[in-house]
Amino acid sequence: METLRFLMISTHYPPHHLGGDAVFVEYLSRELVARGHEVHVFHNPAVYRAIRGRKPSSLLPAPEDRVFRHQYSSTTARADPAIALSLGLWGRARKQVVRLAKELRPDVIHWHNTRAFIGEPILIANETSLFTSHDYSLICPRSNLLRPDLQVCWKARFCSICCARWRKPIQFWRINGSRVLRIPRLTKVIAPSDFAAKRLAMDGVRVSHVLRNFVPDPGPLVPLEERTGTSIAYVGLLEIHKGIRTLLKAFKMSSSEQGFSMDIIGDGSLRKEVEMTAKQSGLEGRVRVHGFLERKEVERIRQRAAAQIVPSEWFENSPLTILEALSLGVPVIGSEAGGIPEIIDGNAGSMTFRSGDADALSRALVSLWDRRGALDILRSEARDAYQKRFSPDVHLKEYLRIVSSPDD
Repeated sequence: METLRFLMISTHYPPHHLGGDAVFVEYLSRELVARGHEVHVFHNPAVYRAIRGRKPSSLLPAPEDRVFRHQYSSTTARADPAIALSLGLWGRARKQVVRLAKELRPDVIHWHNTRAFIGEPILIANETSLFTSHDYSLICPRSNLLRPDLQVCWKARFCSICCARWRKPIQFWRINGSRVLRIPRLTKVIAPSDFAAKRLAMDGVRVSHVLRNFVPDPGPLVPLEERTGTSIAYVGLLEIHKGIRTLLKAFKMSSSEQGFSMDIIGDGSLRKEVEMTAKQSGLEGRVRVHGFLERKEVERIRQRAAAQIVPSEWFENSPLTILEALSLGVPVIGSEAGGIPEIIDGNAGSMTFRSGDADALSRALVSLWDRRGALDILRSEARDAYQKRFSPDVHLKEYLRIVSSPDD
């Protein structure tokens, strides 16, 4: 394929980022550059600062990855995120996008999450236009389809009240005050999972392509003789919708029938509760709460684990944390929430359980403990699933096919 020029548009981009959507934009940009393409990223660090209240502590000079970075600039940058959430910020940010696109004349403009930045994607010129729905922001002002009582939202009702109860600005710029966004007709909408595609379709968003996420190959793995398999790992936010309470309950229920220790990596509003629960349950010596760790340390803990547990209780799309585990040859025990079963059900040396069901997760932990002798086989299956379905080569081949295919 000829060399193409890409313009990625994303609210967040590392190190100014909060979640996996921005990390994926970085992965995709770097892989495209590695294949000889030219990539520009337009992003807004002001949103990160508005949410975190500070500059990222990990802010370092841009890496030498040959990805061109363009930051949104404004004299009212601190106020812009709130204005963007309420009104879509159809002024300055869009003007800068249009100006940058006219200057670069990209072959492809790829929109990602632009909440609190631009709002709806727009067609700018004659370039190929893509939009990846990393979450549910196309149909939900909160982007996660969670109501204030943390119940999953199946039908749009009282979205403005929901925003107010979440203490978030009401998004007046959505269609007729409802939650669905307009997508330009010639924009190809990509979903990372079949579940997300079907859920978006329920609210009238037509997905052109389902394209699974990928993560880079981590390189050489820890030797098998060093992978003891006597622990399990949780990597993620310590929040209710991530299922951390269900995991702790299941671990306690099964503690007399399995001998795993558990490493909990991440932080969130439930961290003190998690630490207290482990202590009160008599599991303090078996449950280690690490907080956020450097990537290399996370990989080290993961690779020595028998499995990574993903007990989510909301509509996960295509979590990078699962793909990272598989890339390291680590099986996953995941809930049947959203797109998780599409990744691990019936393959990858992994297991699923009913979301929110501590009894089912408890049984899965005991089953894994009883199968410790087959861990090498499970690990091989996990790594094989990554190479065949979630590697950069597999993703980029299909991505470039979508880019070059006629408009839908």
